[in-house]
Amino acid sequence: MLELLYVLAGISAFLVFVGMMMPRNSRKDPSSRAITPRQYRPRSIGNSRILEPIAREGLRQAMRKDSTNARYLRHLKQANWYWEPGEPMMPNMNAPYWNLESMWGEKIFGALLYGSLVAIVIVIAGLFMSLTRGLSILPYLAGAVILGGGVGWFMFGSPDAAVAGAAARRQKELALEMGYRIPELRGDVMAGNTIQRAIRNMARRPGGPFVEEIRRAVTVLDVTKDDALAMDQLVERNQGNELVIEFANNLKMVSRQGGQIGPVLNILADLAQERLRLQIQTQARKNLQEMTRPIGLSSMLITTLLIIVPAMAGVMGSIAR
Repeated sequence: MLELLYVLAGISAFLVFVGMMMPRNSRKDPSSRAITPRQYRPRSIGNSRILEPIAREGLRQAMRKDSTNARYLRHLKQANWYWEPGEPMMPNMNAPYWNLESMWGEKIFGALLYGSLVAIVIVIAGLFMSLTRGLSILPYLAGAVILGGGVGWFMFGSPDAAVAGAAARRQKELALEMGYRIPELRGDVMAGNTIQRAIRNMARRPGGPFVEEIRRAVTVLDVTKDDALAMDQLVERNQGNELVIEFANNLKMVSRQGGQIGPVLNILADLAQERLRLQIQTQARKNLQEMTRPIGLSSMLITTLLIIVPAMAGVMGSIAR
């Protein structure tokens, strides 16, 4: 009976710890649009009563690491996860975090929560075994430190891989969509529309990442009346995407210096379609490799079962005699 009380006390202490660590006001309501950014945001330790001072100081120290946070910010924007008050568009409701604060909060909170969970479970198991069977609790304590630290380190680094993977996928999809969206822009311009009207027409259509970026650029243009600023933000959100950079720079050049946009769109359309063909061919080669892999594994398994295993059995039998 005493051992059961110890176990229940340990579980109660763990639940109290988790309740104190959980952030407040983290519930999402995708249908609500009149809600403040502090209430409506992903999980952040900056919203915790205990860890809020630590979060502020930790974020202040982390912001000094320009290279790390610059990479995080670039990936957040490339993945369309970034949002701050004053942004022209609504936040992405599917994003696990929206800015550097909430990303660092996810890293630290996940490391503390899951690392502590593993460590406390191991300690409770060790306490139970020591009380019921008289085993030493020291190996369990060592295992709690090692496994809890390992799980915490893994959870601390998992947001980095998540945002980098999301950024790479979205930029790839954006480049693929440009392969058939730029010819649409060219068709609208050849029909007599200006490039601004063609872009606005495209922003009203359903689409993927490129249409989302065009819709955002149109919103910025409506607010600022500045073509260059809208294109600069398009480039900033998609750093490293050469096709987007070329598209935005050419539109800025035509807007500032004048000239015909038709020849520029012809070159961009050919470049985008060539990039689309190359990506399709690359994906086709990858799919072919993936198809041959199970065939090779099945052939190896059959060869092992029909030839190698009987041969080894014969050799082992002859040695035994």
